[in-house]
Amino acid sequence: MLRMGFDIGGTTIKGGLVDDDLKLVSRVDRPTPFGDAGLLCDSICAMADELTRGTDPCRIAGVTVPGSVSRDGEIIDAWNIGLRNIPIRRMLEEKLDAETVIVKNDADAACCAELRIGALQGVKTGLMLTLGTGVGGSIIIDGKLFHGGLDRGTELGHAMINRGGAVCGCGHRGCIETLCSASALKRLAQKACQERKGMIYSLSERGEAHDAKLLIDCARKGDSMAVQLFDEYTDVLSDAIASFVNILDPQVIVIGGGVSGAGDFLTERLKAKVPPRTFFGSCGSIVAAQAGNDAGIIGAVME
Repeated sequence: MLRMGFDIGGTTIKGGLVDDDLKLVSRVDRPTPFGDAGLLCDSICAMADELTRGTDPCRIAGVTVPGSVSRDGEIIDAWNIGLRNIPIRRMLEEKLDAETVIVKNDADAACCAELRIGALQGVKTGLMLTLGTGVGGSIIIDGKLFHGGLDRGTELGHAMINRGGAVCGCGHRGCIETLCSASALKRLAQKACQERKGMIYSLSERGEAHDAKLLIDCARKGDSMAVQLFDEYTDVLSDAIASFVNILDPQVIVIGGGVSGAGDFLTERLKAKVPPRTFFGSCGSIVAAQAGNDAGIIGAVME
């Protein structure tokens, strides 16, 4: 039987139908409304209608949230979509034609997909970081997702790495998210444009969006300014990963989210930079996520 999955991001909601083999069979996208839980639920319901037109009702509807989620499916805090203390599962149960509604943190959903069909299969102790609009993180202990001692999940992106640093969307200063997200890379690209330097500036003048992808593409091509900025980014990211290694000593460290699309260009730098920064002088395997860009949709529907 098909299942519906919805992955709520900072800018886009990705929705899809998933079969029993956890394969995506259809997909739709819509912009993410900000700060309006009712409109968010309406958008998800409209996507559900579009996805299930001409099919049997789905038994399970899974939804991911870019923020902390309680065990009973309440959004505790999802700052980058402007929602706090919202009973999102109850709201969707009243509107969606599904027997069961599951609500998860987005990084946890992607991690579930990696556990079942990706890079964390068979791993007892693991760490996953998702580098997107924000930074999400999940921890695997004894082969299972760890949901926090008080059942509020884990927020690795909001560990503080730079005391007195930039204000994070969560309201605190110096969070890992302020320096290691795709948004942080976008700010570095904007800095290059403001300083009118390098290939990033040249291409942005021709209409290219000055975002994380442009910076990475320019660094791949060897542009000195872009390489310098990308190295600054991977330096800080390596510091963050090394800190988590010192705490967890994970077998495998999985890098997901949009920035992971850089592939070996990112992971090879991390493999070189992380081990010397750890207490142990070494670390477990550092790999890119394998479940793909739709891991959130797939992980959302997994019970």
